[in-house]
Amino acid sequence: MEKIEHTTVPTNGINMHVASIGTGPVVLFLHGFPELWYSWRHQLLYLSSRGYRAIAPDLRGYGDTDAPPSVTSYTVFHIVGDLVGLLDKLGIEQVFLVGHDWGASIAWNFCTIRPDRVKALVNLSVAFRPRNPTIKPVDAFRALFGDDHYICRFQEPGEVEEDFAQIDTAKLMKKFLVSRSPKAPCVPKETGFRGLPDPQALPSWLSEEDVNYYATKFNQKGFTGGLNYYRCLNLSWELAAPWTGVQIKVPVKFIVGDLDVTYHIPGVKEYIHDSGFKRDVPFLQEVVVMEGVAHFLNQEKPEEVGEHIYNFIKKELQKMEKIEHTTVSTNGINMHVASIGTGPVVLFLHGFPELWYSWRHQLLYLSSRSYRAIAPDLRGYGDTDVPPSVTSYTAFHIVGDLVGLLDKLGIEQVFLVGHDWGAIIAWCFCMLRPDRIKALVNTSVAYYPRNPAMNPIDGFRALFGDDYYICRLQEPGVVEEGFAQIDIAKLMKRFFGSSSSKPPCIPKEIRYRDLPDPPDLPSWLSEEDVNYYAVKFNQTGFTGGLNYYRSLNLTWELAAPWTGAQIKVPVKFIVGDLDSTYHIPGIKEYIHNGGFMKDVPLLQEVVVMEGVAHFLNQEKPEEVSEHIYDFINKF
Repeated sequence: MEKIEHTTVPTNGINMHVASIGTGPVVLFLHGFPELWYSWRHQLLYLSSRGYRAIAPDLRGYGDTDAPPSVTSYTVFHIVGDLVGLLDKLGIEQVFLVGHDWGASIAWNFCTIRPDRVKALVNLSVAFRPRNPTIKPVDAFRALFGDDHYICRFQEPGEVEEDFAQIDTAKLMKKFLVSRSPKAPCVPKETGFRGLPDPQALPSWLSEEDVNYYATKFNQKGFTGGLNYYRCLNLSWELAAPWTGVQIKVPVKFIVGDLDVTYHIPGVKEYIHDSGFKRDVPFLQEVVVMEGVAHFLNQEKPEEVGEHIYNFIKKELQKMEKIEHTTVSTNGINMHVASIGTGPVVLFLHGFPELWYSWRHQLLYLSSRSYRAIAPDLRGYGDTDVPPSVTSYTAFHIVGDLVGLLDKLGIEQVFLVGHDWGAIIAWCFCMLRPDRIKALVNTSVAYYPRNPAMNPIDGFRALFGDDYYICRLQEPGVVEEGFAQIDIAKLMKRFFGSSSSKPPCIPKEIRYRDLPDPPDLPSWLSEEDVNYYAVKFNQTGFTGGLNYYRSLNLTWELAAPWTGAQIKVPVKFIVGDLDSTYHIPGIKEYIHNGGFMKDVPLLQEVVVMEGVAHFLNQEKPEEVSEHIYDFINKF
């Protein structure tokens, strides 16, 4: 326990006490009432010893975290806001989330409001409750159990606190933690909470030392903060109206004890086991009912619960290992192909300086939703062959590789998804072979109709001058020499870490090694990710990818027969509002004022993602994946 670190993190206007231990993928634990971070002490040690970074805060109003005085400062939106702020302060993009009791309620709301920040969820005790627009939560509990139900009794500020104050806090904690009755906790006003039975002895899983820890903290802080969660139930319900009917769209495991009072609320068992739960939580993967176990199951059965959590999140992480890697001979080259899943095929095309790996999140997302997701390393990249001739990298060559790939795999049509250079190739694919495309989702690079009066390089030079990066990349060997003077991992961080919307211009007098390094890795990119790219580009070099730029004019010449051709497949286009491609002069007007629709007449949707830069499929993996899924699922 001594190895657990304790820090204070300012977030969302409060100071939050955070307990943490370990390194690796992050698991965020949310406690319930009347509990603290301490309720997860066993799981913190269990997960950290197995290669995870385990984090458990005292939630707002509890322990060593601030307790704002206003009752209305305890809605689920406040608590989720605290947690999002905590992750931002710690530089964490996504977490495995684990909740119990009120922590489970907060976790469901976290997944409703910000599913992009959650990799997967393990929730304990409290099943998802879809919002009922016809009745407030407190009224629903009153209708089920009457005015004496503990949630109804908690509503009046000060009343329960006065009742609690008449009981020794250690004795009160024992009453709460040791109760094993599955009956609804009803507390008549005439007897109050002091009328609840005292346990004859502490169970083996709870020591006097444990009780004393809770008692000390609640003596210092009081119970009002925790009680205010209950007092905000109706306010949270009002504020959640926009999410009525929303499903939980993250992978979920649910665990409950068969003696847990929450499991015996009328209708809950039927909801959990008779398809209602699965309907509202479509990615529910497992329900575990622990026999002979009561409400505080994470403390009562610490090892077993730790193992349940570990096995589930390990399985989610291992999905990356389920991606199959094969080599397919096509169009005179050997192409490395990553794929996973079964069902209709989605073909992902990466950009520069990227690899199939750029689509890792989308491969897992789409495959888990009954699609076969395929992402090759394009010609010149990664584990795919690198032809030596500069002229072997026209869009015609790349589309030829892809048509050959589909033929070899026996695939007639695909949903196509592209980013950066992959988007350019995707536009060309749809122009040359629309018969092979069901629909297209393109990101970052809008369609550029061929201008017969000017080749692309001259067009960029006219707009931005000779220092524009595409112009600088034209001379074979020059850029490669500059890149060779920089550690590849550092170079990849420069590429991915840039969020400037200005056109990338690099004066010749400035060497690539003198360009500034980003202060920190963006939260969506790990050192492990950087290392994957660095290893592959160290092996293959950058020349293959650079030759796409060097073949721009040749592709333009060869595309003359398609001058004026429209893109005749259904299209969705997604771009970040900080993407430099979105700020090329005239592009916004073209996209939004009818030009794009004229050239792409089956364009169905344009999405501009606020505050998002160029590598949007990696920066906002969940959101981009959902955009792709929602579009292709229409067909």
